[in-house]
Amino acid sequence: MRAIDIFADIKKELQELETGLKQVLDSQDHLVADISSHLLSSAGKRLRPALFFLCAKLKGEDIEDIKDIMSVAVAIELIHSATLVHDDVVDNSNSRRGIPSVNSKWGNQSSVLMGDYLFAKAFALLTNFGYMSLINVMSEVVEKMSEGEIQQLNEVYSPDITEEIYLNRVKKKTALFISSSCKSGGTVSGANELEVKSLQNYGYNLGIAFQIIDDLLDFLGDEKNTGKPVGNDLRHGTITLPVIYMLDSSDMSDIFKAKIRERNINEEFIKQVARQINETKAFDRAYNLAEKYVSQAVIELEVFPDSPHKRTLEFIAKFILKRCY
Repeated sequence: MRAIDIFADIKKELQELETGLKQVLDSQDHLVADISSHLLSSAGKRLRPALFFLCAKLKGEDIEDIKDIMSVAVAIELIHSATLVHDDVVDNSNSRRGIPSVNSKWGNQSSVLMGDYLFAKAFALLTNFGYMSLINVMSEVVEKMSEGEIQQLNEVYSPDITEEIYLNRVKKKTALFISSSCKSGGTVSGANELEVKSLQNYGYNLGIAFQIIDDLLDFLGDEKNTGKPVGNDLRHGTITLPVIYMLDSSDMSDIFKAKIRERNINEEFIKQVARQINETKAFDRAYNLAEKYVSQAVIELEVFPDSPHKRTLEFIAKFILKRCY
């Protein structure tokens, strides 16, 4: 199923989001305009603003005009885009979602500045919206995501990291942003403290599961769908959960660890690791953990009465697991 099908009940909101992004990124500067156009043409699933909309509408159609909260959704997507632009510079990535990355087309200097530009635009929108709590939440998101990136850089080619270290990194890099997007939806809708906390927890568990599945797809996915070559994380020295579990139980663990420390990672090595991930049941172990987080995400929604939006949020959590198959 495509994202457009999953988000059918917020189709109008997502269409208006695209319009809002184009308006915010409209610039008289030709280079800024060109890069903005490139980013808009390589749009992802808009998962974070979609979750924001769904959570904002979870208590019913109390929001009279979706335009009242559109600036928050646009800000969320701008922050996400900014982090991706910066990530590609840090990772020296040549492509993003199957097309050339900003840094590969315009260089690292323009990319870093464009990321800063997107952050500035996002926080200007949040400031104008006027909810100090949202500004604080999204400031923490950027802070923790930066910490997570620094942590990941410090851990490259380190084969001895544990599940605990991995989950701490995922919390900062992925889960907190998704969690905050859901929490923000509850905040703008006037949800009570318990409901906002439940949405925050839903997003956190969803975010952890999302990243675990993404890391499994790094070995099992189709490059045409994932937009990056198989084993790309390991190729850059990033040790993810399936590799951690594999190194935990493989008879070849010492050999693999030595090659990782020596940065002796070629295509044949990646194929060997992928085979061992399957043979040691590391895939199943990681998948089972993702299942537990998805189950908890669904449980967090029990404080809300049944509704189409609640069912969509439940479906999104369960759909994440199907990406591996």
